[in-house]
Amino acid sequence: MIEVKNITKRFGDNEVLSDVSAQFERGKTNLIIGASGSGKTTLTKCIVGLHDVSDGEVLYDGVNFSALKQSERKEIRQQIGFLFQGGALFDSMTVEENVMFPLKMFTTQSKKEMQMRVDFCLDRVNLSHTHKLFPAELSGGMKKRVGIARAIAMNPRYLFCDEPNSGLDPQTSIVIDQLINEITAEYDITTIVITHDMNSVLEIGENVIFIYKGKKWWQGDKRDILETDNQELTDFVYASDFMKKIRQRARG
Repeated sequence: MIEVKNITKRFGDNEVLSDVSAQFERGKTNLIIGASGSGKTTLTKCIVGLHDVSDGEVLYDGVNFSALKQSERKEIRQQIGFLFQGGALFDSMTVEENVMFPLKMFTTQSKKEMQMRVDFCLDRVNLSHTHKLFPAELSGGMKKRVGIARAIAMNPRYLFCDEPNSGLDPQTSIVIDQLINEITAEYDITTIVITHDMNSVLEIGENVIFIYKGKKWWQGDKRDILETDNQELTDFVYASDFMKKIRQRARG
C-alpha cells in the first residue's frame, strides 16, 4: 500500500497541491483522475520522489519515503515499475533487449536468469513471438504491452501507469485495461493509473481519486461514480452528452 498524508507542494508562491491525503490499496487498480492542470501529475511525481513535498508524508508500506535521503530511496525505487505514456521504448533495441534493460541495470542475474525472466514477462503480455522485433515493427497496442512487460521485469511491488490508453483505439484500450487489472491482482501489486479515459474508470476503477484544483475532491470506486452528486466530479466525468446518457441509464 502507498499512503499520502497531508501532502502540500509549492513552487515558489504557487501552491499546486493542498493538504492531499489518500490511500492507494495493494492488489487493486488505483486511479488518479482530474482535469489538465488539476495537480494529478504533480501528486504522482511527489509519490515517486521526482518532486520533494513541501509538507506532508509519502509512505510505502509504512516506510516514510519522503523523509529518506536520496541515497536511501534506492531500495524502494527498485521495487517500482513504470509504464510511460508514450511507451518510451529504445528504438535501437529489440523487444527482448528493451525488457531486459532494467535487469541488466539493476540486478546481478546471469544471462540465463535474465532471459528466463524476459521470456516469462513477454509471454504474460501475449507477446512471446516478438523477441527479435524492433519497436518500429510493432503496433501501438503491442508497444504498450512491451512497456508493461518491461515495467514488471523487476517483479515490482508498485506499478505506475501514465495514461496507458493514450493514442489507442477503444478495443485495444480494453485489452490494456484488462491486462493491467489482471497483473495487479495476480501479483498483488499496488498499481496507480493516471488517466483521462472514463472508459478505464468505469471498467477497472477499484479505487478512484479525483483531484480538483490541487485538492483531493472525491474518492470512491466505479460504482460510486455512477451514484455521486459531487458537482465537480460529475461535470468532469460526464462532460459529454454520451456519458450523461450512460449515467442516466445506470441510475435507472
